[in-house]
Amino acid sequence: MKRAALGLLFASVFCAGQESAPQHQILRVASGFRYADGLLIESAGALLVADPPEDRILRLLPGRPIAVARKPSGGAAGLAFDSKGRLVICETQSRRLVRIQDDSTLSVLAEQFEGKPLNGPNDLAIRSGDHIYFTDPAFGSARQRQQLPFHGVFHLPPKGPLAAIYRSDSRPTGIALSPDERTLYVAFADERLVRAFDVSRSGAASNPRVLIAKTGGVPLGLRTARDGNLLVAAGESLEIHSPKGALLHTIRIPDRAVNLAVHPGTGEIYVAARTAVYLISRGAREASEP
Repeated sequence: MKRAALGLLFASVFCAGQESAPQHQILRVASGFRYADGLLIESAGALLVADPPEDRILRLLPGRPIAVARKPSGGAAGLAFDSKGRLVICETQSRRLVRIQDDSTLSVLAEQFEGKPLNGPNDLAIRSGDHIYFTDPAFGSARQRQQLPFHGVFHLPPKGPLAAIYRSDSRPTGIALSPDERTLYVAFADERLVRAFDVSRSGAASNPRVLIAKTGGVPLGLRTARDGNLLVAAGESLEIHSPKGALLHTIRIPDRAVNLAVHPGTGEIYVAARTAVYLISRGAREASEP
């Protein structure tokens, strides 16, 4: 088992395709992961990092040793907090969506659809009122055990049954809501594109359409910035798109970008990139503004 470590490494990055754009820097804040994936910022400032192959969730806080927040974790990938601050987890290996209750017990929110096990929940987004949207692709060994005849995007309302809002032959990965929660964005790895869905007041998602027709690499993580721009972890790059899908900037990452987190207060961007986690410098954050 690899030992994750906090560390500092500055590396040059730049906005591709813009000769006059200034260089920026990223900071490597931790390394030693087997495959860093889901990221989540706690209210106290700590960063949670899911490492699915090691079956663990780690807690990173500057000035303190890295701590194990949860192990085993069911192969945790996507992480999010609900309206009550409870941790909701996509357990890829256990093939279910779970929530950690206030008393630290685990509650299973979803593990089957139409009588068949889920493929392997990957990432999630939670809307006001605790409407949960999550992707359910079959990656790796999950393809051999797959029983659902599709890769799905699901909606779990606070009350009511699990609903499939999109059934696809292409595997959905990252998922995010617009700041006004009226649009749902989903990345699809095999097609290398991002779709948008309209979200009604009731939480139902409809009207799927292609928003970003082609990403520069396989899109995995997907988040929205405070200004509404889309942040896409695509290959060895962080792509920044406008809400209408136009590519604004491409920021190079030292390794394959897997997932993202945006600090709700500062707008700082964390990138999980397989063996390490990086923090985009202020210069790169400013480059995301149109």
